[in-house]
Amino acid sequence: MYRIAICEDEPLMAQENETMICRILEARHFRRDIDFTVSSFSTAGPLLTALRNQPASFHLLLLDIRLAQENGVELASYLRESDIGCSIIYITAYTEYMEDAFSTYTLGYFLKPVDEKKLAKVIDWDLRKNYRPEQITLPVNGGLRKVMVQDILYAEAVNHKAAVYLPEEVISVNLSFRALLSHLQGDTFCRCHNSFVVNLKHVHKRTARGLLLDTGAELPISRAYQQETTKRFVTFIQ
Repeated sequence: MYRIAICEDEPLMAQENETMICRILEARHFRRDIDFTVSSFSTAGPLLTALRNQPASFHLLLLDIRLAQENGVELASYLRESDIGCSIIYITAYTEYMEDAFSTYTLGYFLKPVDEKKLAKVIDWDLRKNYRPEQITLPVNGGLRKVMVQDILYAEAVNHKAAVYLPEEVISVNLSFRALLSHLQGDTFCRCHNSFVVNLKHVHKRTARGLLLDTGAELPISRAYQQETTKRFVTFIQ
């Protein structure tokens, strides 16, 4: 589950940020309280308490700079000094803190009102690079099915829907293949064909014909994906 925190002392702006982040993720087929959560904080104290108790509480922090009694950059600096590695995006009305803000390894510095398309691009990058879900929840006939990500061998487009292959079973998923791809985030998964996405953790080697998995199955690599697939596989095994 992708866990997001918002620290903003203006209630209306906090609500706007929450609505925007939900809209961005739901457009990528994430479902609130199933695939992601959003927690809002009006002051730094409760946020710090949560992070001190569990440093991995949140993957992403949307942070205002001028809070009622705190400075957002100072808060972020403290988090970095404490080895709390959640991604940070500043959302502020002030330009003068930009240089200091980037010293905290921020993903972005957005001025209010936020350009939603630009914010969405930054969140897409964070999902690909930093988000590693342990399990995902997929819609199947009869309800929902939780699947451990590490168990997924590959997924395939089948009759306008998708199938997820596990070591001992195949799950028919009530999602289009394109929608399923949005659930398989991070550097682990690589699209190698119009109809296939593979979990690189289960690739034994690159062959002349495609990708040989540790189960003995072999997936094709289409011409359009050859260069990117080879690059991703080499990077993954290094």
